[in-house]
Amino acid sequence: MFTKNSSFNVLYTEDLNSTHEFYKYIGAEIKKLESDKVVIGIGDFDLHIVLDSTEPVEEYKVLASSTNKGGAAIFYSEVDNINELFKNIESTKGKILSEIYNNHWGASEFLCEDPNGYKFAFYQMI
Repeated sequence: MFTKNSSFNVLYTEDLNSTHEFYKYIGAEIKKLESDKVVIGIGDFDLHIVLDSTEPVEEYKVLASSTNKGGAAIFYSEVDNINELFKNIESTKGKILSEIYNNHWGASEFLCEDPNGYKFAFYQMI
């Protein structure tokens, strides 16, 4: 039903530069950087983070102007070195929401937000 390798997530930012720098610093793959968006690879998915003031599609502007862009969505991604990533995020404009803990399904994980308020759960299998 769904075509593989053709799906991606679109998020919005008010500050493309700090968003780009945050993801670059934590070691995410920067696939594309343009004046109005940055495409970031994390694990098996891509994030297209668009400068909210440049959204050309009228129907999408309600999403771009949201005051709570992070909402309740959480992006999960497995990592190779959870301690290193935790330290990297701690020293950037990201916000740590939990310390590293062992969850109930056999992984260590922590929760954080990027500079725009988007939530991530990074985990490493034990």
